[in-house]
Amino acid sequence: MKVIRDEETFGLFMIPLFHDWGIRRCNVKGCKAKPTTIITQLSPDAPASGWCEEHYQEFKTSGSFEGTLIFDDYDAFKNQEG
Repeated sequence: MKVIRDEETFGLFMIPLFHDWGIRRCNVKGCKAKPTTIITQLSPDAPASGWCEEHYQEFKTSGSFEGTLIFDDYDAFKNQEG
């Protein structure tokens, strides 16, 4: 498992990676937030997944993830208000 984050520029340099890898949302089931982090090799079914800041911090604190990842066409960058 590898974690890809950009903490120095508040995620600015992550935008091209999200675009190139087709990550448009936090892939944790039930979440539609913008991703801030990419986690690769979490499971064979999910070579790369996007995580919002809240879910990443939960994952980092607990050290494990027990849940479901969703991969669909929802685009948090286009659909989120504000």
